[in-house]
Amino acid sequence: MQKVMLSAKILAAATIGLSVLTFASTASATSLVPNIEGEIKTTNLGCLSNATCIDTTNAAQSPFTYEVTSKSFDSKFTESLLFVDNRATSNSYSVGSLGITFGTTDAGTNTPPGQYWFRPVARRIDQNNNISIPESGQLEIGQFFFDFLGKEVDSLTLELFDVEDKDITKILKVNGAAPITPIVAAEGPNGNIQRVTIKDVKNFQIQLGNPNSTKFPTTGDGVAMRSVPEPTAVISLGALAVAGMFGTRQRRKMGV
Repeated sequence: MQKVMLSAKILAAATIGLSVLTFASTASATSLVPNIEGEIKTTNLGCLSNATCIDTTNAAQSPFTYEVTSKSFDSKFTESLLFVDNRATSNSYSVGSLGITFGTTDAGTNTPPGQYWFRPVARRIDQNNNISIPESGQLEIGQFFFDFLGKEVDSLTLELFDVEDKDITKILKVNGAAPITPIVAAEGPNGNIQRVTIKDVKNFQIQLGNPNSTKFPTTGDGVAMRSVPEPTAVISLGALAVAGMFGTRQRRKMGV
């Protein structure tokens, strides 16, 4: 009878372990990029276009909840907007009288169709504080602060599309501090994908693209971003639960 009870306990522990694994895999498979096209609502700008306003603090719109703040990055530009775009579809938006066009073929940064990517939209500002949107929104440059609202992400891998300038697109801060070792995306040929990984992340700040590109001086080096889900080794929790059952049983047999 005791053997039967022990087997039942082991099975229950294993089931709990597998349940944890399933949940963790689901959680880790949640991308930062919502599966809906539109404009990301930032803490400082809100939504400025007539696109669908995506509130990333709302679990109904963004399964992984967080806040985004758009940061200043260049004296000739004001804070960028941030969109979610799937190149398989063509979209036209407006910001007041200014137009934004995301075609199925972009002027430079053509992400793989069928995938959802963060797409910065640079906004130029002149000496009279007049704002314009270069290349009808197809200059993908901006700096953004992502805050996970008290949560900590064990490991976060970001894919950066079309990095062509050296030492520009980079993670500036993790958890409010500059990394000891710079986390810089390598330059590559047109359409390349670079990956950077950060650990134990509560928040991070990233520069995407370069407005002062030496390779593209009349435009700039635009960069899109998405996150790549990674499996986590949580199965060990199940193994520990089973081992704990065996350990408890052995201690009882020894009279401990």
